[in-house]
Amino acid sequence: MAMFSTLENIYLILVINLVIITTDTIVVTNANSTHPCSPFYAYNYNLVCDNATLTLASTDFGNTVHEKPLAVLEPTSVTEISKLIKLSNSLPTPFTIAARGQAHSVYGQAQARDGIVVNMTYLNGYRHGKGIVIVRNEKDPWKSYADVGGEQVWNDVLNAALEYGLTPLSFTDTLFTSVGGTLVNAGVGGQAFKFGPQIANVHELHVIT
Repeated sequence: MAMFSTLENIYLILVINLVIITTDTIVVTNANSTHPCSPFYAYNYNLVCDNATLTLASTDFGNTVHEKPLAVLEPTSVTEISKLIKLSNSLPTPFTIAARGQAHSVYGQAQARDGIVVNMTYLNGYRHGKGIVIVRNEKDPWKSYADVGGEQVWNDVLNAALEYGLTPLSFTDTLFTSVGGTLVNAGVGGQAFKFGPQIANVHELHVIT
């Protein structure tokens, strides 16, 4: 959970549903098949393999590294991500999996050469579209909190919190990055000297490995 403040300097706790993907970085190939998704036929969820999607997944904000994946997962639940990781780990040579939010990485961290990129923005519909849940405790506003999906954008978190007279304590220099994306890099911004980076204010994370 991360600490937030209200406009009256009351704090809000933030719970982050952050999906952190960890697998060995080993490529799986299938020389006998011509379909780009063929290595992943055992996984029958929302895989996309068209050239436009794969090209987009091979770019990021830095525009210096371009690693093309074999497929992009557009998940509608964390269960699909968990099943994908299990599939990779069940193989003699696991394939690379990378999480992609707003693609503000600069050295290809959100890319997966010959692997699968998980488009985290598709989790916006997870939990019936309630990716940002603000709970204000009227008796003790210091016990208020926000339950936020790691795929959410900080600008949307701020706007949701402002409706309750609350605001995050710490931001990065841009609000149009994902919650998960900034937290895995600490989340350093102009308020860090006083309140610490964003990750220092997080109370709870839900992690898939």
